[in-house]
Amino acid sequence: MLNDEAAHSEQLTGGLKHGTGRNAHIVLAPQPSEDPNDPLNWSAWKKELCLIILVYGAMLNAATIGPLLNSSIVVIATDLNRTITDIVVISGYNLLAVGCSGPIYCALSRKFGKRPVFLVATLFSIVGTAVGEAANTYNYLLASRIIQGFSTSPYESLIIAAVGDMFFVHQRGYRVAFITFILNAASSLASIICGQITSGLGWPWLFHMLQIFTVVQFILMFMFCPETTYHRDHAYDIDQVQDEKLEALVETEHRAEVRKEAAGTNTELTPTTSSSPIRQKKTFVQYMAVYTGIYSNDNILKLIFGPFITLLNVGACWSTVANGLLTAWYVTSAIMQAGIFAGPPWGFGAAQVGYLSAGPFVGGMVGSAIIAFTSDPAVKWLTKLNKGI
Repeated sequence: MLNDEAAHSEQLTGGLKHGTGRNAHIVLAPQPSEDPNDPLNWSAWKKELCLIILVYGAMLNAATIGPLLNSSIVVIATDLNRTITDIVVISGYNLLAVGCSGPIYCALSRKFGKRPVFLVATLFSIVGTAVGEAANTYNYLLASRIIQGFSTSPYESLIIAAVGDMFFVHQRGYRVAFITFILNAASSLASIICGQITSGLGWPWLFHMLQIFTVVQFILMFMFCPETTYHRDHAYDIDQVQDEKLEALVETEHRAEVRKEAAGTNTELTPTTSSSPIRQKKTFVQYMAVYTGIYSNDNILKLIFGPFITLLNVGACWSTVANGLLTAWYVTSAIMQAGIFAGPPWGFGAAQVGYLSAGPFVGGMVGSAIIAFTSDPAVKWLTKLNKGI
């Protein structure tokens, strides 16, 4: 992001696209191309609708599936005549499926785009939940949780990347904060609700009710969430290129404007050269295509193992370990609650065990709110301190 006023670069950047309203002095980063199919050029309502549906999917596939059985562990163990440890192991296999599928989903999304990955993940959720609905033995329940585990990873990681695909740098902060709230604090709210369902209707209804919402989410995802992955010229990534290339980009923008005026239409044009063909806006049916092409020529194995190579970077490794330990502590304590408080001297039922998650939910909500209201202003302030860059 570049602040014209702080950098005193109005003459150089005047030809670039800027924000609107109180952000009119901010040069958009990355710069949107002249292609109407560029997600950065989508209308505001289309971006927000797509994000809402993705967040809805994160609420179900990440924030709900993980803690789905946490409040009901003792009840399920009693019904299936198994030990509490056996039921806890089911959640362990669920998390194992989440972890193992993560690098694969990441590689597939870079190769084929995010849309097919999100759709496949939701299908895993639907199938796994269907198996859970029919579960009357331990093995059925175990199979259900493993299949459900393959639905979680994209909604924990790729959703953040989708925000970067659709929104500019100065617009991402509070949206990412809200997603973080859904992925962390809202999972505690799911435990509260699931405890109530088990107490009032029985634990099989956890799967019955989840299935309804998951099928609706799949339909919405298919109809209103186009592919957000888009390859634009690297020159448009002005948060990554050198200042001296801004002049060439300004000239490109000027040529595009001249061509549009000459054409006498509002049709957006491609940004590459003055002889570039006009790009037509896709139809609704074209936007709904599941497969939209290859987005990377790299070998799929290279894409799978790439994240592990990144761990050789000390900063990336530290961030992963620190976040992993925090997540492990949070998940472990959530799973152990039922085993600790269901027995003497507390004797809590499923609903009461669920209420124990109220504290983490409130704390997560407060923390996320602070980040949401401070992140974007902080970025703008730091940009101003750094002479507009």
